[in-house]
Parts: sequence; structure tokens; C-alpha cells
Amino acid sequence: MDRQKINKTARTIEIKANSKREFFLLHGYTGSPTDFNKLGEYLNKRFNANVKIIRLKGHGENIENLDKLKYRDFLLQAEEELKRDIKLGKEIIIGGVSVGSFLALQLSEKYPVKGILNFAIPYKPKFPLGIISFFEPIIFKKCWKKPIAKDEREMIKNAFFYDIHISGFRIIKEAKKELKYILNKINVPSFILHIAKDKVFSAKGAIIVKNKINSKINELIIFKTKKKVMHNPFFSEDHNQIYSLVGNFVSKNKLFNK
Repeated sequence: MDRQKINKTARTIEIKANSKREFFLLHGYTGSPTDFNKLGEYLNKRFNANVKIIRLKGHGENIENLDKLKYRDFLLQAEEELKRDIKLGKEIIIGGVSVGSFLALQLSEKYPVKGILNFAIPYKPKFPLGIISFFEPIIFKKCWKKPIAKDEREMIKNAFFYDIHISGFRIIKEAKKELKYILNKINVPSFILHIAKDKVFSAKGAIIVKNKINSKINELIIFKTKKKVMHNPFFSEDHNQIYSLVGNFVSKNKLFNK
């Protein structure tokens, strides 16, 4: 698609630093690089690290452009970007939010990254999403409005996102199928954070993933927010505290050697 037709708030985010350190972050399905709120700026300042959050295919365009895209389309795109940065000699910590966490998990098993950061893993849907997911192939309605509280919607007003797209359920099924045989092969330091009051995906899914990962450094935080959150921890009232938890994990485990 013509670059001019991509929403300007959905474009790839790159924050530069005078170092070889890099946080390579992947947003969620129907989201955009803005999914991470101010995490990129925080990591850039705390670690003097480059931050790259690529725009996944179809996002920031007409929502219909997502219809024919599959999980592997996003995976191959992210893989090409990651390989390019590895060849440049970057020391990379990879991370993802929601479906982006599936991409990050898969790539962390295949490439020499320093660690992996996972947020809001959509592994186990809450009722009634599990039922909708089961019947997804025969549901004709493509989009629903996200049940986001008024104060949370105000917080994300400058971010780019679509509402719920039925293809997301198919994307998650495809991702889980890909991950089935590789989770126990992941051995890089792993950090998982899931909101206890996530409205749509259960924290039990994060526990399942954590227990399958074979890393010696393997931390899971079920974060208790003051209010229920739609799904994304970076748009909770506690986002600054969450940034600190991420930074502290990187520091205490010395994921960057110097």
C-alpha cells in the first residue's frame, strides 16, 4: 500500500542511541507500534539502547487489509527485520505484547537474542471468547467494538488500533500451533507480565507458557492493577510501575553484558 495511506500514528517507531544495544519490540494484532505507550522511551533512556517497534503488515491501513494475512506473514516480516539488525552487530532483547509475544517467543528460540520480554500473552481466552474462537470459521461478522472503559479509552486516544477483528482468533490458533513444539526449546532469559484483571485473556495462559519455557531465568508477574484492563498493560493506570519492572528484570539479570 502507498506509504501516504498508512496512518501516521501507526508507523514504525525507531528511537536511536549511541550503542549496539537494542530492544526489538512487536505489537499486537489490530494494534500498532503505539501499543507500548512510553516503554520505548523509558528503555532508551535507562539503558542507552536503540528501540525498534516495527509496523506489522496490514496495520495502520484499511482494516480489510488484514483479512487475508496469516500469522506466518507477520512472523516472516519480523524475522527479516530481526536478521537485518543481528547482522549489524546489535545486542538484541526481543519483546512482544499480545500476538506480538507469540512472534517474539518463536524468534527467541531461533536467533541469538539476549532475552525475551512477553506481555499479555493471549494463550487462554476468557468466557465467552473461547466460544467465539471455536465458531470463528462460520461467523460472518468481521468486527466488534472493544469493550474499553471510558478512562482507558481516554488514555489510548493518541494510539492507533482497530477494534476486534474476527481474524484475530484464527491468528492466535495459527500462532499456538507454531509454538507447540518450540516453547520447551527456549532457553534465553524470559520475562512474562500479565494483568490479573485482563478482561479477555486469562493469566492462566501466561502460567502455562511460563511452565513450558526451559529458561533458567524465567520470571512471571501477574500484575494487580487498581482497575480492570481491556488487555494491554501499557494502558493501565500503573504503566509507569510496569516500565520499572521491565527495566529491573533487564538490570538484575545483566542481559546486556556491559
